Amino acid sequence: DQPRAKEARAALEKLVAHRAVQLAYGGEKRVREAAVAQVFARTEGGRWVWVQQAMLLSGDARVHTRRANIARLDEMRAAETAARSAKRGVWSDAFYAVRTAESVARSEEDTAADPACIAERAALAAARAERKAAAKDNDTTTYREPSGAQTIAATNDVSGQKAGEPEGSRSGQQRPRRQRDFHIVEGQITSVADRERAVFLNFGDDISRDFGVMVPKDALETWPGGLEAIAALQGQSVRVRGEIARCGKPLMRVDHVQQLEALGAP
Repeated sequence: DQPRAKEARAALEKLVAHRAVQLAYGGEKRVREAAVAQVFARTEGGRWVWVQQAMLLSGDARVHTRRANIARLDEMRAAETAARSAKRGVWSDAFYAVRTAESVARSEEDTAADPACIAERAALAAARAERKAAAKDNDTTTYREPSGAQTIAATNDVSGQKAGEPEGSRSGQQRPRRQRDFHIVEGQITSVADRERAVFLNFGDDISRDFGVMVPKDALETWPGGLEAIAALQGQSVRVRGEIARCGKPLMRVDHVQQLEALGAP
């Protein structure tokens, strides 16, 4: 439901539909049922086109790395920068503009008054209640055999669904989820907080409403310089990219250093 989604899909189809393609891997190869790869498509003239770069140059995509997939990142960032400078594709729409940390700040009062957020929260609450009711109805029961020799618990039924497991949880049925959008945000890190499970980069004094970045502790294992390097970012201006919930505190999860670009002192 994002702006220019149809145009971006059409651009991708034009590049790859009914064409021979080659896949090049630069890290993890699969996520669930999908291959994770750079795609090269052959044109009618026999030339091979790097699809990701072509989409970035036309402004029909943005760079979005994964923790185990950062191959050719510099080239992709350069292509994105060229399209952004020329305001091509998505960069002509304000929705995709690089945001300031101040512009994404959102208070609980803002969320509570937003009709879309009210509807989302109601859907999530209804789904939780439905799962709770289903779990209660299918709760594991025990009974004693006539001989009194053994107490047996109900187990999987013939469908393979576990007792107490909500209907539809194994059928691929989609549960309501909090809506998130991918954004690129720039701002100055005002403080760094080291907590038990994560390190938080704060972009304001009010952590209940100001933009923040969460770095899980397990990400420190591969983060160059580890916690010390992250702490040194305090007072620096950075650009980060990742998903932010539409309704709720504007918090972005960053689990690899390539999601963050240091811009230096303000």
